[in-house]
Amino acid sequence: MEAASADLVWKSIDRYSKDYIELQTKDKVKIYKTPDSVLQKELDIFDKVMEEYSAKNPLFKEVIESQRKYAERTVKWKLDTVVGARMAYNHYFGKKAAPKKAAPAKAAPAKAEPAKAEPKKK
Repeated sequence: MEAASADLVWKSIDRYSKDYIELQTKDKVKIYKTPDSVLQKELDIFDKVMEEYSAKNPLFKEVIESQRKYAERTVKWKLDTVVGARMAYNHYFGKKAAPKKAAPAKAAPAKAEPAKAEPKKK
């Protein structure tokens, strides 16, 4: 069972990543990250909905409390133990800094010309 689950995970990652590229290249779909401000607003609204439904329905409240306990434990573990991939991705595949331009060749210092003798005053 575990081997089948692992097989499903890597196959789905392979498939989704290929589909993601095709959506962007062939289908010209633009993918945008949802801004954090929008995500935070969704959480704030869900908190209100959750509070309202929990007050009306004891089963809803029980399920939500169970899910929150599970999420608190499992997400904390994930945040503490799973290393993000962004740094390594950027290191190997991110845009490379443009090569530094060679400093312009310094002009040879002007040769000092011998001082011209001022004409003697008569």
